[in-house]
Amino acid sequence: MRKFLAIFLFLALLPVSALSGAERLRERVFISTDREVYVAGDAVWMSAWCVDAASGRLSDFSSIAYVEIHSPAGMVQTAKIALNGGRGAGRLMLPNTLPTGNYRLLAYTRLGASEEGFDALTGARTISVVNTFSTDRIEGGVEIVPQLPVPVPTPAAGDLEIRTAGSASASGTTRITIANRGTREAGFSLSVFHDDGIPGAGGQRIPDFTAALKRLPAARGFADDVIPEYEGEIIRARVSGTDEAGRRATQDKYAFISSPGSGENLYTEAIDKDGNAIFFTTNIYGNQNMFLEIEDVDKNNICHLDLLSPFLDLDPGEIPPMRLSAAAAPALELRKLGMQLERNFDADTLYEALPIREHRVFDERDCTRYNLEDYTRFPVMEELFIEFISELRVRRVNGRRVLQVSTHTSDGRFSFRQGNALVLLDGVPVIDHEKIIHYDPLLVHHIDIYRSSYSFGIRSFNGIVNFVTYKGTLPSLQFEDNVRIVDFQGCSLPLAYTCAGVGNDYPDYRQTIWWHPLLTLAPGESLEVECKTPAYGGRFEVVAEGLDTAGDALFARTTLDVR
Repeated sequence: MRKFLAIFLFLALLPVSALSGAERLRERVFISTDREVYVAGDAVWMSAWCVDAASGRLSDFSSIAYVEIHSPAGMVQTAKIALNGGRGAGRLMLPNTLPTGNYRLLAYTRLGASEEGFDALTGARTISVVNTFSTDRIEGGVEIVPQLPVPVPTPAAGDLEIRTAGSASASGTTRITIANRGTREAGFSLSVFHDDGIPGAGGQRIPDFTAALKRLPAARGFADDVIPEYEGEIIRARVSGTDEAGRRATQDKYAFISSPGSGENLYTEAIDKDGNAIFFTTNIYGNQNMFLEIEDVDKNNICHLDLLSPFLDLDPGEIPPMRLSAAAAPALELRKLGMQLERNFDADTLYEALPIREHRVFDERDCTRYNLEDYTRFPVMEELFIEFISELRVRRVNGRRVLQVSTHTSDGRFSFRQGNALVLLDGVPVIDHEKIIHYDPLLVHHIDIYRSSYSFGIRSFNGIVNFVTYKGTLPSLQFEDNVRIVDFQGCSLPLAYTCAGVGNDYPDYRQTIWWHPLLTLAPGESLEVECKTPAYGGRFEVVAEGLDTAGDALFARTTLDVR
């Protein structure tokens, strides 16, 4: 999808148009997880519901939710979840350095958090973490008791029904059936996990969340300067490394952010008078090396961009202490073993990649690809353009050599426009075209040329050319002093942990043995899933949790004995 100026204007006008008036949207986010008790180093599998607090129904407005995990001392881990129609999924890896204790999981959208007096505890959950490698504990956060308390089960809600065979053999397979007995469509997550007797903190489930929504007081007001993240995350950056006069000198210059790839994570915006740049993205997935650059910066004013954190570091409220007993030691040893084996034997065959909302930057129908392995290799890039690639030429503009891309005229001939093309190397902009003109052609696998005009924010280019190397990591490119490469946390990839690839060569001590965050059942419909049992026995919980289309809570559970 091309990014046109209209998108920018639409987003900029949202706070004063679509969101004005007495019935302003009040978004709240709830996260269900695969279980409640983890060991440090575990993966927390998450399913997100973003709802309109007034109706309780899913909100299709915001496209990203922010997740924070807090100890009483502060924020310890974060994640971003892409939302599509109010639903999303992700995975958060717990650091193996976390001390033992209870942690508060908070989730929100920037639109929801813009409400005056916003209380993130409406959708908060409490999870328990035990560090099996260290004796470190949250100060005052662990109580040692003679025996483990018996948890109070959450009562069923809604019309989901779960059926199992009751028992199954270890290292085998079993079938689980979920049926929707109601009259409305049901969306839910499904988790099958080992119940080893270690109780969680009794954190709220989705019935508690829907009940809390009905108790929300009337809104007192909203911040007027918050731009809703309708298309995706809005990334904010600020010019640093210079004084106030230097920042003013960057006003109206263009800032670029990008990550290696096909160009799908490329954004550009103008810098304002205060040295700020706001990038309207359509969500960036995965952890990336993000390239930050300011175009045509004064060589005597060495400055660069810093990304601002989108996380609000909210108040987690009072977190109850964790209760542990010496009787939990054998179960914790099994959890420790399972976590280490999953880390060491992690394989794509254990996961199922779920669909994401794609936003194509370039029109593939407009692309001409030159695979350089099909041509005589020249030692100089410019000779390649002259001999083989008729759509590219080098011209001198304002004393600098630039690349230009041809277009078709109405009578079918080639015509070169005077404006500069956007030149990319592995999807990252190369502002100084001399660097590409002198780049080693032997490092390049193919060249993609797009001859149409493309708009990024308020910036347009007359054609795009992307030089894709064999390694895909911009090898041997020398960057300007103002370029910064930073670690960027993108949206977690939505995954289901169905473990279809578990084989006999896998030492199978999984604690969560089946997880899907985004299941849907029509009224009267049922779903049967195949679950591979681990190499050990015990009781396993089967939990479905979600909402129907009216915003009513769904919660069902049963047990499965593995022998």
